[in-house]
Amino acid sequence: MLPKKIIYSGIAILFIFSIILGWRVFSNSRELKVYFLDVGQGDAILIAQGSNQILIDGGPSEQALMEKLGQFIPFWDRKIEALIATHPDKDHIAGLLAVMKNYQVGRIINSRVSKESEIFQEFENLVQREKIAEIEGEAGLKINWPNGASLKIVEAKITNDANQGSVVARLDWGENSFLFTGDITENEEKDLIFDSPDSLPADFLKVAHHGSKYATSAEFLESVQPQEAIISAGKNNRYGHPTAEVLSRLEERGITVLRTDRDGDIIYTCPEIKSDCFREK
Repeated sequence: MLPKKIIYSGIAILFIFSIILGWRVFSNSRELKVYFLDVGQGDAILIAQGSNQILIDGGPSEQALMEKLGQFIPFWDRKIEALIATHPDKDHIAGLLAVMKNYQVGRIINSRVSKESEIFQEFENLVQREKIAEIEGEAGLKINWPNGASLKIVEAKITNDANQGSVVARLDWGENSFLFTGDITENEEKDLIFDSPDSLPADFLKVAHHGSKYATSAEFLESVQPQEAIISAGKNNRYGHPTAEVLSRLEERGITVLRTDRDGDIIYTCPEIKSDCFREK
């Protein structure tokens, strides 16, 4: 019988080898995943391809977001290549504080809106303390993944209203497309239809402002023509999101509706650049 020391050494070597092998497989993966995280009444969307990640917003809770990232990012990967803060409201940026404290962040893409609030001041202070590169989210800015996916900023207005200045972004991977709309309102939707009509058609739409009745107009849905619509909202939230008006407009067009308050985490997998994305059940 082999001595215990040799057995334990062998187990340790196999463990280390499995971590290295897992990291290599993970980092070289062409598979793209989009996670609409259930973080309560707020937005948090993780886009991952191999060891490269972009996080759009962080929801209202540091703890809730960290628990989700712990589920979907391998423990050895402590870097997130980019954060996008669509606008400075607490239900979109509070969770990002924990990310900046616990991960190496490559850069932050901000909206062109500021806000006089304690949470936004804390956010800005942390960016400076951690010396994270800040980029203004101007229309046309593009992030390319090594394996072929690309994310483009469609719009980011200069305005005094946080919701109206939300960063709108589009993710493309082969023939698949996702449109992320932050908390824009119907007025911004009209501007997008006029200014950027070619950027709007998408297979998957992140419904604006958690399903507020002041967004997701019939005209906007006709321009986007999504197959599926994802609504990020908290259970029994005090705003009544998503509203009956928005759900009705989506239903009238035969659009499949997914909701984090009802369905939990909503995960899409896109296996190859020529393959259709599918939702994990």
